[in-house]
Amino acid sequence: MFTCFLNNMHCPKCGDKMVFKNNSLYCERGNMLLTHTLYARFNARFVEKIPEEPLLPRSQNPRGRFFCPACGQRMKFAGGYVQCPDGHGSINDSIFDLNQFCQHDRVENQKQEA
Repeated sequence: MFTCFLNNMHCPKCGDKMVFKNNSLYCERGNMLLTHTLYARFNARFVEKIPEEPLLPRSQNPRGRFFCPACGQRMKFAGGYVQCPDGHGSINDSIFDLNQFCQHDRVENQKQEA
């Protein structure tokens, strides 16, 4: 199942499929290497579906666009959560790390909202 994840993980910043590189996942389009912490968190949440404590809601929509690591769809902000419209999960606890430690090049023609 882990190998399947490596072939299907989507970049949380642009929605493109990621590739395995340097013991983590890499977005070629955005020149972004996912931190090992986020890599482990996304694997546990979106692939292994390990039960976890409920995430804290956000008081406001964070700046930027985010995409579901499981399916690549643009995530929506609703009820205090940045979440996948298909129910794959939320990335509320990952927004800070994504913005501070996973810099993504600006890309043209990002995937559009469905």
